[in-house]
Amino acid sequence: MDTDTTFGFPSVDCYTGTLLGINLPAVAPGSAAVVECARRLCCEASYSFVHALWWLSLTDGRRLVSVPPGAGPAVARALAQIDAHGGCLNPAAVRWLRAPVDEALVTAGLRPTARVIQDLCFACSGARLRRHHDGNCCRLTDGSVPPAEGLHLPAHCFPDGIVYGVIIDGRIASVAYAHRTGIMEGTVADIGVETAPAYRRRGYARTAVSAVVAHVAQQGGEARYACGAGNLASAATARSVGFVPYARSLILAAPSPMSSEAHPTAPPGAGGTRPD
Repeated sequence: MDTDTTFGFPSVDCYTGTLLGINLPAVAPGSAAVVECARRLCCEASYSFVHALWWLSLTDGRRLVSVPPGAGPAVARALAQIDAHGGCLNPAAVRWLRAPVDEALVTAGLRPTARVIQDLCFACSGARLRRHHDGNCCRLTDGSVPPAEGLHLPAHCFPDGIVYGVIIDGRIASVAYAHRTGIMEGTVADIGVETAPAYRRRGYARTAVSAVVAHVAQQGGEARYACGAGNLASAATARSVGFVPYARSLILAAPSPMSSEAHPTAPPGAGGTRPD
């Protein structure tokens, strides 16, 4: 059994703290921190929705809850209520959290939350990495190699982002990349991965993901990987590369201020991962 904790990934810790607006070293293992952060009113880079509430339960027992300005005291009270009534598995937990968050969003001129996202988060370093070599994997800097049917290339990462693809029969069958987050991009690869439907279950995703991890590890960096809590295939891909559990996340997502849609859109899993 893996025994790593968040302390084993200092770069991912720093990256996570920046995303949430929380000083992780100041939060003791087993304790909780609720912090108001202006980032909860904006779309994170590479995402089409607002992470209005971002709750991470780390493997060492720390709970980190990042909320919009003005929602902190009410969310802290809701957290105490959740703890007293069976924890976050209580069906009412999301309702208790959503009320103060939506109030803060509307006060800021935004629309209320419209989606609940639950993810598994993993972390990996060069020391843990297990490389895979299924198929012809190479770095991609543009869209000159066509994708297989059903695959979407991360055009926003070209030409200088970290993108690796597995090419089969002259087409990209699987692609993995580091999200362009604007935060520690040379030190932490926040990985997204997608495999064309016709090429899944062949190990191509793990090959592409391991190439991205190897790339950032060569610079002394680490990698983060997130997938939907029910996406067992994606979680298995992460583990096969050497990723270990880092946290579970709960996100209350609101529509982008620039979107006319009634509900925010997002890839399966806040980390942008699709099945292997």
